Amino acid sequence: MSGVTVEHKPDGTSLCFVSGDISVSVLLAPREVEELVTKLIGCPEGETKQPDRTDQPARPRVKIRAERADRGASAVLPLISAGVLRVGEILTMRSGGVEYFATIRGDGSFDIDGHIERSPTEAATYAAQAPRSGWRIWVNSAGETLEDLRWRLRGSEFRDSEGNANKTVEQWVDFCIRKRLRPGVERLGTIAAFFSDSRTEDIDEARAALAQWFAWCVDQRWIRST
Repeated sequence: MSGVTVEHKPDGTSLCFVSGDISVSVLLAPREVEELVTKLIGCPEGETKQPDRTDQPARPRVKIRAERADRGASAVLPLISAGVLRVGEILTMRSGGVEYFATIRGDGSFDIDGHIERSPTEAATYAAQAPRSGWRIWVNSAGETLEDLRWRLRGSEFRDSEGNANKTVEQWVDFCIRKRLRPGVERLGTIAAFFSDSRTEDIDEARAALAQWFAWCVDQRWIRST
């Protein structure tokens, strides 16, 4: 024999479920009873569920995640100022087999078919409607990601111990971008391949320059840059 018995108590409503030799009792508060009845039979006749009152509509969770990961269009402005990214340039990204386009605006924001987003990650997340790293998914006409462009800018700004720009570092960054590697991470095999491709005359000097570059990346915490 099985069934449900209901007993009203001062501190709530008790539901007792009986099945064979097993019985389970649950004490529900008045509000919990109302929610249970609503789920089972709907709202009582003549009553309608009142919507939550908020000044602003709730934003999608994916949007909030994007803002936490990458705040503001100012992150792109250094690329524009350095000339590695142009105002009006069209970037593309693919997600779920669909290609999306965004136009770079003068303030560093992204224009996606008239919809404006402030940063690479927000723009990529809006386009895909799922969390995406905009620095790694938006590419220019040459197939370089925004992260590639950021590394290229860092390489051009690097100064050796004497304060001079170093072509070896710029070549190293270019080599890593072409090989889809991270320029701030030292790998002996990668370095050997680089020297083989670049045909550097003074290998010792080039190794010293790269040693300074790696130390600089560590100091700037760029090894795991996103």
